[in-house]
Amino acid sequence: MRLFLFLPFWVLALTGSSQVTNKAYNRLGFLAGWQQTRIADQQFSPLTYHASEWSAGIFYDAKNFKSNWNASLEGATGSLFPPQYADRRLYNSTEDINGNITTDSFYVRGNTRTINFRFGYAYDLVHTQDWTFSLGGTLRNQLMYPSTFVNIGIMNAASFLLTTEATYYAGNKNQLSLGVSMPVMGFNTRFPYSGTVSTPNQSLLEAFFDGGTHFVSFNKYTQLNVNGSWRYALSDKTGIGLQYDFMWQRYTIPVSLKQYAGRIAATIDIKL
Repeated sequence: MRLFLFLPFWVLALTGSSQVTNKAYNRLGFLAGWQQTRIADQQFSPLTYHASEWSAGIFYDAKNFKSNWNASLEGATGSLFPPQYADRRLYNSTEDINGNITTDSFYVRGNTRTINFRFGYAYDLVHTQDWTFSLGGTLRNQLMYPSTFVNIGIMNAASFLLTTEATYYAGNKNQLSLGVSMPVMGFNTRFPYSGTVSTPNQSLLEAFFDGGTHFVSFNKYTQLNVNGSWRYALSDKTGIGLQYDFMWQRYTIPVSLKQYAGRIAATIDIKL
């Protein structure tokens, strides 16, 4: 009699456990891609600048049942110029001892250097054979350094983001993921309006962070990150994939800065 009373509970338990799998792994991966960025920084120029950049990075992903850890370090560099004035030139004339005048010219374009660091944790709220849905937080730091003839100011954004991600396992080899993240708070640093930093007994780097860093939240700093990825398992230890990332942000101190960027990249990872 007791066997028949407890039989439905055993069936439900066995059915539920068959729908949940422990997808445990530790992966080290590499990324290479290309991205386009547009920046409008009213502090230094009323123009919108366009950057075409190559990016590369290294990342680490770990999963143990419902816990997910991730970290990445990425860098990007490329040309930077306002599209409506892409052919702006600087001219330089020289005259030799015989009076012959030579004029040289070159395009007025700058370069970008961007570094991104991320470290995060998420927990699976949904964890089945085919699907996982996680919620977590990420520490992120982005340093943008435009240089050469286009100096629209340096910005460092250190923020804590709320993250969500859904992953679909299409068989044993294909994995599709879509994630969204937004900052809850941040400590952001902008180059001063004067274009120079000078503080007694401090280096330029110390003065930059000490003089221009502000605590920011929703009303002064907004950022939206969307990323989608596809991974294909070549073997139990190796996978390749494609990844698309979109980022939009707006920062109002001391004046408005708006930026959005889209990147597509190829990835390869190795199970440790």
